[in-house]
Amino acid sequence: MRPALEEIKTLEAFIAGALPEENRQEIEIRLLWDQDLQQKLGLQQIAYRSLREAGRAQLRQELKSIHARLFPA
Repeated sequence: MRPALEEIKTLEAFIAGALPEENRQEIEIRLLWDQDLQQKLGLQQIAYRSLREAGRAQLRQELKSIHARLFPA
């Protein structure tokens, strides 16, 4: 796998809390001094948060639509 994709996969597992302890500690240490990695982690967290919020907004809209069909005004 390409190094960039491997890094994304590792950060994804870090965010999800799915990294083995040894790897998690390695990432935490790298985050202390590697500003580029800090930025990548932050951007990945923002992307995941945005996707969750978009999914919730879509679900709310679908529920409103269902409610409108079941209980017309």
